Amino acid sequence: MANLQMTGILEKMTGKDKDYRYMATSDLLNELNKEGFKADTDLEIKLSNIVLQQLDDVAGDVSGLAVKCVKKLPLELLLPVSRVLMRGLFFLHSCNMDIVTSEGLNLAWLLPCGCPVYMRSFKCEQQEGKEDEGDANLAPLVKKVSEARVVEMTNKLCEKLLHGKDQHRDIASIALKTIASEVTAISLAQSILVTLSPQLIKGITSPVSSKYNVSRSCHLEVSSPLLHNFLLHSFLPQGMSTEIKCECLDILCDVLHKFGNLMANDHELLLNALLSQLNSNQATVRKRTVSCIASLASSLSDDLLGKVTVEVVRKLRTKGAKPEMIRTNIQMIGALRSNFVLLRVNHWHYKIRAVGYRFGPHLGDTVPVLINYCTSASENDEELREYGLQALESFLLRCPRDIYSYCDEILHLALEYLSYDPNFTDNMEEDTDDESHEEEEDEYVFKKCIFVIHINMLPELAINLFNPVVVCSESENEYTDDEDVSWKVRRAAAKCLAALIVSRPEVLAKLYEEACPKLIDRFKEREENVKMDVFNTFIELLRQTGNVTKGKIDMNESRQVSGRVIAFKSTLRACIETKWSVIDINGPRWLLKQEVPKIVKSINRQLREKSIKTKVGAFSVLRELVVVLPDCLSEQIGSLIPGIEKALNDKSSTSNLKIEALTFTRLVLASHSPPVFHPYIKALSSPVLSAVGERYYKVTAEALRVCGELVRVVRPDIQGFGFDFKPYVRPIYNAIMSRLTNQDQDQEVKECAISCMGLVISTFGDNLKTELPVCLPVLVDRMGNEITRLTAVKAFAVIATSPLQIDLSCVLENVIAELTAFLRKANRALRQATLGTLNYLIVAYGDQIGSSAYEVIIVELSTLISDSDLHMAALALELCCTLMTDRKSSPNVGLAVRNKVLPQALTLIKSPLLQGQALLALRNFFAALVYSANTSFDTLLDSLLSSAKPAPQSGGVAKKALHSIAQCVAVLCLAAGDLKCSSTVDMLTEILKDDSSTNSAKQHLALLCLGEIGRRKDLSLHANIETIIIESFQSPFEEIKSAASYALGNIAVSNLSKYLPFILDQIDNQQKKQYLLLHSLKEVIVRQSVDKAEFQDSIVEKILKLLFNHCESDEEGVRNVVAECLGKIALVEPAKLVPALKVRTTSPAAFTRATVVIAVKYSIVERPEKIDEIIYPEISSFLMLIKDHDRHVRRAAILALSTFAHNKPNLIKGLLPELLPLLYDQTIVKQELIRTVDLGPFKHIVDDGLELRKAAFECVDTLLDSCLDQVNPSSFIVPYLKSGLDDHYDVKMPCHLILTKLADKCPSAVLAVLDSLVDPLQKTINFKPKQVAVKQEVDRNEDMIRSALRAIASLNRLSGGDCSLKFKNLMSEISKSPTLWDKYYSIRNE
Repeated sequence: MANLQMTGILEKMTGKDKDYRYMATSDLLNELNKEGFKADTDLEIKLSNIVLQQLDDVAGDVSGLAVKCVKKLPLELLLPVSRVLMRGLFFLHSCNMDIVTSEGLNLAWLLPCGCPVYMRSFKCEQQEGKEDEGDANLAPLVKKVSEARVVEMTNKLCEKLLHGKDQHRDIASIALKTIASEVTAISLAQSILVTLSPQLIKGITSPVSSKYNVSRSCHLEVSSPLLHNFLLHSFLPQGMSTEIKCECLDILCDVLHKFGNLMANDHELLLNALLSQLNSNQATVRKRTVSCIASLASSLSDDLLGKVTVEVVRKLRTKGAKPEMIRTNIQMIGALRSNFVLLRVNHWHYKIRAVGYRFGPHLGDTVPVLINYCTSASENDEELREYGLQALESFLLRCPRDIYSYCDEILHLALEYLSYDPNFTDNMEEDTDDESHEEEEDEYVFKKCIFVIHINMLPELAINLFNPVVVCSESENEYTDDEDVSWKVRRAAAKCLAALIVSRPEVLAKLYEEACPKLIDRFKEREENVKMDVFNTFIELLRQTGNVTKGKIDMNESRQVSGRVIAFKSTLRACIETKWSVIDINGPRWLLKQEVPKIVKSINRQLREKSIKTKVGAFSVLRELVVVLPDCLSEQIGSLIPGIEKALNDKSSTSNLKIEALTFTRLVLASHSPPVFHPYIKALSSPVLSAVGERYYKVTAEALRVCGELVRVVRPDIQGFGFDFKPYVRPIYNAIMSRLTNQDQDQEVKECAISCMGLVISTFGDNLKTELPVCLPVLVDRMGNEITRLTAVKAFAVIATSPLQIDLSCVLENVIAELTAFLRKANRALRQATLGTLNYLIVAYGDQIGSSAYEVIIVELSTLISDSDLHMAALALELCCTLMTDRKSSPNVGLAVRNKVLPQALTLIKSPLLQGQALLALRNFFAALVYSANTSFDTLLDSLLSSAKPAPQSGGVAKKALHSIAQCVAVLCLAAGDLKCSSTVDMLTEILKDDSSTNSAKQHLALLCLGEIGRRKDLSLHANIETIIIESFQSPFEEIKSAASYALGNIAVSNLSKYLPFILDQIDNQQKKQYLLLHSLKEVIVRQSVDKAEFQDSIVEKILKLLFNHCESDEEGVRNVVAECLGKIALVEPAKLVPALKVRTTSPAAFTRATVVIAVKYSIVERPEKIDEIIYPEISSFLMLIKDHDRHVRRAAILALSTFAHNKPNLIKGLLPELLPLLYDQTIVKQELIRTVDLGPFKHIVDDGLELRKAAFECVDTLLDSCLDQVNPSSFIVPYLKSGLDDHYDVKMPCHLILTKLADKCPSAVLAVLDSLVDPLQKTINFKPKQVAVKQEVDRNEDMIRSALRAIASLNRLSGGDCSLKFKNLMSEISKSPTLWDKYYSIRNE
């Protein structure tokens, strides 16, 4: 039935009546768009022929509708006079005149909708923007007909393109592009390319007939690109070769971009054809050729890519070459290396795919040539300099590793041209905006005139086109700003410098010394677009500083500098009082701080400019400065206040400017000391409060956030000494209250108003006593709204913690009721906030809350205590403790806790997941229960001990759970008093005396309990307890021996004088028990180092002698315990330990060298310690053992380096240039460490270097967090990270983490080598374990796939990641696999 209907439609399409043809064509388009449409073979042939025939229909509306199957091309009326009209219009356009017909109709609108010539000129630009409506409308035809029909259509369209009429050429070109874009099947693409490629090559290589070459036959100088384009296309007879070349090059660019890899056999032929066109005299041909070669380059072999580069460089080195040819070749180099570089040439936009890191080896030939052209170009050839700097920018971003040796030259070049302005000298006045512009106005007599042209005048106008008479003023030959294009050079230099900053984090200090002052100076740039690029470049410098110094405190500002003499030791001692121990002499943060006065001075000048865009950029710089360097504007804040006021008060200010100004104000208020702002509160508060009343919700919301910070600044403490805050209380309250009571506003504004009002009440409540009954009910009302209740709950938490003890009597009962109901809600964030708020309210207002409300809360809390959400359980237990310890708490409360909460707590304590804050809360809960009137100690103790009994159906209790139970027992005993504690210890020792092997679980728990109690209380009154514990060393169960070792060490902590000598004697005399006794000693030493308690000198000497004797033990476990003991003693006695450890770094025994390095690792903790100052000069002695010939020593050095990088990065920064290459070398698979073990029936391969490589990659991962400014990511990714991604499972996992971090912190370095990273990732996600693999192997493979997908997700977030065809194919493969896509989707949404 469908085919019969289609036959009728096709018959009407060939009728004589154009109305029938139009309606039939419309019906055809509707049919093609239907999902279920399918035609048989005969109908396909007929359909394809008729659609192609319709393209030549004499009726414009019919052919225009037919084009929708190919590409919607606006072919309207006026085709008979289009060429005449174009001639006149293009001439007038070159004179910058407005064109109006005698009927008052502006003819300019006819250009884009009536002329095929215009479409040819601008179609590249249209492709860059939003697609035409018809773009998707050839898709129905291409997808609904068979492969043979599509190939046939392609052949006919090629014929129309090369030999058809002029008005049909654009239609054929766009149709071919649409076919190329819609074809997805590889087989169909190959069939089309067999026909299409030779035709396109023929069109490209056909010679240009000189008979029609306008540029040779006409000697008219043309300054307008549009007029030049018109002359090239509009006066030529139909079929002119130059136009065909341009169309063919456009189509070929699209084809190569999508199917370049399928055309490998034609690559050399295509390359030769395209290279020959770089010599064309036609600029349009050369520019399109550049885009084609760049698209082809991504799929070229290395040899052919080298051929392109050699050829282009050869042309650049040719002396006497024309400037336009030089510019084309420089563009060619930049396009080859760009990562989706957007080339805008006159009115064409091209997107060009990158060749990736493969271009790196050719930089040695190209970069010197580019630098030479930039420096030697004539003064008037700014375009050449611009293209050269753009190419260098591209190299910096995409070849960061290979361009490393040229960075200094490029930096100096960029800085030189950043201020390149030959037409403007430093002694000229900057404020030229007020000068008269009369000369510009007089440049052309008719520049501002409106010419009225009757349609009948067009032929005459066309005849006189080649003899234009332009009446000019006497100042025609004088220089004007319109002729100055030096700003393009400055813009290119700024972007080149930004690329250098982004790609080279390790040279930040040098950039601050050389580039930062120049950038600050260029804030005065007179061209606004360039000024924005200068701002952006400086912001990149600030952001990079933030990235590499994130979380670090640079203490350089605390140095005392007299000339070049630095009081190092005194500064070091000052640093030890902070988290970071050593000063980086040229730290980026300190260097930045020295420039702050200059930055502020220059920015203030920009804030006085009239341009809104300039002021927005200035505030963006200030905002980033405060983020990177908090508290840096204390001395300059007064000079910035007028700029903030003006931005907020000026009627001409836009919303963007106000938002930027408010954001900066909020950040600066939050990051500086309140007294800094007190002299300026009056000036600040007025515009901020006015902004609260703005209509645009984003401005209002930001103004409310600023009000919150303003409240803290106005009254930083309750006393408020030194500043009178009272005049500001009512204005702030009134401004916020007006927003709080307004229901008809954006949610963001509502939430900000609620939060701000909470701060106002908390801070000014004692001065708002009459207003509280009005505003507090409003906040309660907001708690009843699902959208705002979370914010309202948090606001009441702020009010409850106020030291002013705000009177909440009017709303307290309602608040408690609402909060109790929220504990049943599914919203996790709401429940957490509710628990915290209830806790604060009960602490502050418990005497005003009835016990019945407590009981209701306890019932709700019992449902929240489980190991499924430990954070929630901790908050619930803390609230329980608060309820039980409240003075007004009734006996019923304790009873409710015992009946409802205690069973849940006893279940939670058996969880192996219990740790951290939840375990601490549980310990406090049992201690609080002892004091409850309705709960006895014996009952609680029995309940705890019984919880350790294994349930018949669930097996034994986890080891971690036994430790949790033991801690709770210890806390319970201490809370109950000495008598209960002593009886409990006696009971536990009796359990140990029972040597029944069936009682192992009770003995295990008893030992752990004794250890926990002994650590908190001296047990020396219990005779021979140490002997009873040490007898458990004979147990056949390993867990009991380990628990006994733990218990012995912990009871010694409370009485060193009695138990430590006992342990040392046992180590000397009991050889078989040495390992366990060393663990006991470790417990003692670790606890002493934490408590900062010192040993007696004689004890230290004895311990050291014993430990050093065990450094060479064959057992790795013993060596590790010895190393930890040495490291922890070093924290207590660093002056003795550090020299002793250093001496042993040269020991002939490899195990000794490894042990002392691991000991140093244990001595480096995050908090400041005395050892930091002592060990700093000796660090290299330990870390340089990474060069040791023994793999155990090398691994120990890597682990120590990783610990230094994590805890004290400033201690090792000076050594990293030497250490990093050695560290990278340890990531390589070394064949000498791989051995084969013969196991009889089969052989097993053992890789002894696996742990070494894993440790090395983990160390790099740590360095990326703490020392990014010392790491060159480009030199690490290839080959080291690339090899790690294809290594063993244990190595791949840290490599995936590293890749994720690099994608976030150093995206340009990753993008440069993205193609090379795809293969190992693809191999990982497609790996299938063997069918006989055990469950552990299957689970491990699943974890590895998820890890790889997590890295892929981070790569997919990169801007420009789609430049890699390999990566696009990988993402396509993932999306087509349901299993992989489900995993990827869940990871992406984590």
